[in-house]
Amino acid sequence: MENKNIINKSKKMWIDFSSKKTFPSFYSNFLQKKDFYWKKAILSFLENWYDNKPILSFTSGTTGRPKNIFLCKKHMYKRAIKTVEFLKLKKKGIRGLLCLSPDFIAAKMFLVRAIIFKWKIYCIPPSSNPLKNIKEYFDITSMVPLQVFFSLKYLKYIKIVLIGGYSISNFLEKKLQNISTICYSTYGMTETLGHIAIKKINGSNKSTFYKSFQDVTLSVDNRNCLRIFFSCTCTCCRNSFVQTNDIVDMISKNTFIWIGRYDNVINSGGIKIIPELIEKEISSFIPCEKRFFISSIPDNILGEKIILIIEGNPFSLHFPDNIFSKKKKFYKPKNIFFIPFFTKSLFEKFNRKEIIKKLKI
Repeated sequence: MENKNIINKSKKMWIDFSSKKTFPSFYSNFLQKKDFYWKKAILSFLENWYDNKPILSFTSGTTGRPKNIFLCKKHMYKRAIKTVEFLKLKKKGIRGLLCLSPDFIAAKMFLVRAIIFKWKIYCIPPSSNPLKNIKEYFDITSMVPLQVFFSLKYLKYIKIVLIGGYSISNFLEKKLQNISTICYSTYGMTETLGHIAIKKINGSNKSTFYKSFQDVTLSVDNRNCLRIFFSCTCTCCRNSFVQTNDIVDMISKNTFIWIGRYDNVINSGGIKIIPELIEKEISSFIPCEKRFFISSIPDNILGEKIILIIEGNPFSLHFPDNIFSKKKKFYKPKNIFFIPFFTKSLFEKFNRKEIIKKLKI
């Protein structure tokens, strides 16, 4: 029997959750043995969503070392509703584009929103340029910054873009000021089951800080790292709060500016340096398609000296003197290293410390 919920054509797949047909009853007949991995992962998640078992996922390392955890479906349901209510997408006929890896929480939560609010979504394989051959209009999609960069001239086909996964460079944020698409930077992780805070980064009413949803309470620990409290009463949720390693500047009880990661702090010559602040300063001088990060290696005099690691083949790079003038002179990278590949996939979060270990210094 054909599944009318789903139209499957090689490298694309429509799923219409507004159909009266029930998804699970068609699942086994729809999935083909030779189908693409990303399709199988999407459909496997949907099958898992409708059964009585918890959903297994893995964390990205925001709260510590990456690990496998079980996701509470009731909590996922609640978080999905909060995001959609904030974006005012509860009306009928919403069309979504899913272009992220179904292995990660962002794609899983996108699917949960689609299920709850009966969206019709167009699923395509994850790529750095997902909109290249897209000629249809969509109400919403979720992307990582790299995808947004390569999609700049195609974003006119999207009403709302949720951007997450890692920080947005100054260069990309400036580019987004010239488009009509509404762009949000999102804050969330596997442990929070998606978004707990959002900031608008272009157009009218854009913001410099994240604002949390009403059912979330924020505080910081003695490291100034964000602690997130939930009003969740699910029996499967063991903890009522999530302690992150994200250093933030609290503006009010429900707003904050993200600064960087406590795990990445460098002590160079007695000066504590947050690498993400340097990365934001130099991002405009490094090609946007290049992944890079600031780190350190042992030094006999400074203890740790600042270095810059760039993914890809070597190229000449020069920073204007004014970037590292006065007190910022301590922030200037002492060496630049080029690594062919950080990870197998452009969408995976890379481990800075593991990459440093592989440097032949």
